[in-house]
Amino acid sequence: MHLRTVIEQLGYSPHETSVYLAALELGGSSATEIAEKAKIPRTTVNLVIRELQKKGLMNAYLKRRRRIWAAENPERLMIALKEREAALKIVLPELQSLRHDTGVKPTVRTYSGVEEIKQLMADVLETKHHISAMLSWDPWVETLGRAWVDNFTEMRYRRFLKIRLLTPRTKLSVALKQRDGSELRDTQFLPASVTINNSNYIYGNKVAIISMHTKRPVGILIEDEDIHHTMLELFEGLWRESAKPQ
Repeated sequence: MHLRTVIEQLGYSPHETSVYLAALELGGSSATEIAEKAKIPRTTVNLVIRELQKKGLMNAYLKRRRRIWAAENPERLMIALKEREAALKIVLPELQSLRHDTGVKPTVRTYSGVEEIKQLMADVLETKHHISAMLSWDPWVETLGRAWVDNFTEMRYRRFLKIRLLTPRTKLSVALKQRDGSELRDTQFLPASVTINNSNYIYGNKVAIISMHTKRPVGILIEDEDIHHTMLELFEGLWRESAKPQ
């Protein structure tokens, strides 16, 4: 890894990194010489040197009435890192306590019946995030109707919302996959050993779970980052598995 990248990852600005490396290479030198080496204006270098001095990475001494600046041993970078780590460990319990006190509780909303399920799906569009979905395509179309499903696809397309779809292989889903390129969709077929009994939409920081195998479909919309993350991880695992030759 490049020296500059490593130092900047420790929390130093690009100018601080340039000045420190220039001073380190030059040895004892004036601010003007460091500015020329670092290719940074002298006025900026003066300010940066002062900041590095505060951080213990630069020191000055007089030589023939000239102020000479010298970079501290690079081991000082490690010492500074350990000092910050020690300071963080001291306050970490308090930080964790603050997170507990101010944590946002998951929000859960329920939907019942076809019309309310359509309202839930409107949230999928309004959230304006790309979508990952696991569902059985045939019951989905049968329950909500071909006209509504086609209209939803059109509205999603107009909003440039991409969808990754995992579904069992059927005549309808095979025909659907043939239209992927024109409908901002990437369809993969689930392994025959995997059965999906509900419809699952993962988007934003939300998860929508809809039961289709009832006379009156029921949906649950959960807004929670942890639940969203877990469901997305499960989806990614099935996505990889479905990509393998069957």
